[in-house]
Amino acid sequence: MWLSGCIHRSPLILLFNIEFDRGNVIEGYLIPDGFSEQARIKVTGAGGELATLPCSVVKEAVLRSGRHESGLVGFRLDEKLIPDIGSQDQLAIYDEKTGLLVYRRPSSDRAKLKLLRLEMQLLPMNKLDQVCGARFQYNIASAERFGHETVLQAFHLHAIDSLYLSGRLLLRNYEEFLDKGFQAIAILPDPYYEMAVRIFILKRILNTNMSFIGDRDRLILSPAAEHFKNINLDDDSALKKALKKAPEKVRNVLASPIVRQLVCTYPEQAITRRDVAPAIDILSRFTIVGHNDDSRHFQSALGELLSISPDALPVLPHHEMLIDIADRLRSLTIAELMLEEDLIFAHYVRKALD
Repeated sequence: MWLSGCIHRSPLILLFNIEFDRGNVIEGYLIPDGFSEQARIKVTGAGGELATLPCSVVKEAVLRSGRHESGLVGFRLDEKLIPDIGSQDQLAIYDEKTGLLVYRRPSSDRAKLKLLRLEMQLLPMNKLDQVCGARFQYNIASAERFGHETVLQAFHLHAIDSLYLSGRLLLRNYEEFLDKGFQAIAILPDPYYEMAVRIFILKRILNTNMSFIGDRDRLILSPAAEHFKNINLDDDSALKKALKKAPEKVRNVLASPIVRQLVCTYPEQAITRRDVAPAIDILSRFTIVGHNDDSRHFQSALGELLSISPDALPVLPHHEMLIDIADRLRSLTIAELMLEEDLIFAHYVRKALD
């Protein structure tokens, strides 16, 4: 049994590989972000933490390639370190520093499918990912934080038949994997509500540590955050003026993000009405599609797919304050123009779902 991957988050870069798991012996490596840093792994089982130890085995290939100063990136787990390692059917290995999953042992109760949950909201459904991810041998949530190379690596984990991947990805870059064993699911937000969420987050991102916003996203969102930081969201005229005077980098953050996510290959790519049809076409390939105004269908279908109760699948609730902002955005022509493609897209998708 082997597993390889590359976790990349700017500036964080982790490379890892499980070379084999023979029951009583597991060997692999974990290359840390720092050139001189010594990585440490945390091993857990059904009862909690089993061991925490440094990677202390020299990997000559890593040393020769110049990826790490000492090459001390390998690890070997055996019965001396974990006496009952062979019977630990829920054994998992994590990078101690970041908490990222390196390896989880396969088991008969894992879901036997590869599932992509395309996150269509800026505010991620972390609790849903926690429930779903636990059903799979390997999972990565909020994959957009780690960059294109890492996401591709996750899609290419061919040796694993139980894999859950979620993230706010530009799907066109990964569309080919819908023909390579992956099923896709998504829950669509109301365009005005999503605009309200984005503006609300933008006003706070400069002064608040939001863990779900990665370094790459923070760079993209920072111009919009500066633009909205002093805008009173209770003042309709101020909100209207801010939208009208939004420069291109700000408009890119707010303008029809749903269609953009389905058809674009890079964040700054422009879209037109002609992109609505391709967006609907790619969405038609999804196994499950729901919308936030009525999430019960999505929960029921996903529960059936994963063989768990729909009530165990939490989705994000709507907040009254954001509903109020969304309702006021509906009255603004400039907001309608900025969301034109998403509104047309939502109209046809809802007709198909209803």
